[in-house]
Amino acid sequence: MPISYFRWQSYPWKNELALQSERVIVHFAEMLLDDFDGEHNPMDMLDRAMVLAAFAMRRMFEKRLVTDKLVEAKIPVKIFERLCPSDFRPPYLGSSGGMAFSNYKFKECRTKYLKINEIANEIIHSSQMMLVYGEATIPAGLLIASDFNQKDRLLHLTIEVFSGIVQQVLDDRVSSQTDQWDWKTEKVSAHRD
Repeated sequence: MPISYFRWQSYPWKNELALQSERVIVHFAEMLLDDFDGEHNPMDMLDRAMVLAAFAMRRMFEKRLVTDKLVEAKIPVKIFERLCPSDFRPPYLGSSGGMAFSNYKFKECRTKYLKINEIANEIIHSSQMMLVYGEATIPAGLLIASDFNQKDRLLHLTIEVFSGIVQQVLDDRVSSQTDQWDWKTEKVSAHRD
């Protein structure tokens, strides 16, 4: 029985990331329209595009299709911390949000530095994905909390921040790579420049 294999490539995932990030922008704009009249719910489509874009990024990171420098890079992300530890009320499982104003400190925005792959994982595992707009002190954007961190914090991503993260991944180019097998430790290591 023949067995075939190949080297992982970045171009199919970069193509998917570019496509889905364009869709994120389109559906976000649709969400902001008072008179949107379409055959789909823009929030459903926005959620789908966000998760597929995040998956494309995560796949590239897991398969070492980006440089080591990008793997280690940290991005400043705005967060809202949990309001009261004892009073946290998670949203219903069938809802993408709820109870946000009673769960998080929206008057105190902080900055947390996260790796791009961590941001992708937050999106993929989001138990909350909400749109915020029309707030005097919070720029229009997405509020995201993962299953793992929803009791601690809520991420705030403007479309500009999200697009900037995507562009960093799309612009990243691996110019040299090495993979090694250590016979003593029986581990594979990799280096990407």
